[in-house]
Amino acid sequence: MMAAGRAAERGKKVLLLEKNKNLGEKLKITGGGRCNITNAEEDEHILLSHYGKGKPFLYSPFSNTGCRK
Repeated sequence: MMAAGRAAERGKKVLLLEKNKNLGEKLKITGGGRCNITNAEEDEHILLSHYGKGKPFLYSPFSNTGCRK
């Protein structure tokens, strides 16, 4: 959806096909409410506090790449 939106902004014709009734409906149920949380928090320690047992596993990737807006 993001790529389609960007392509449309650049004047390309875009057609999105969705199996569900509403576009992006399935995204609401993915990630246990943590979907796209990196867009809201730049501090990886605060960000990772939302991931419970996954925190140790995710610390390395987020530390290496950072959490930027």
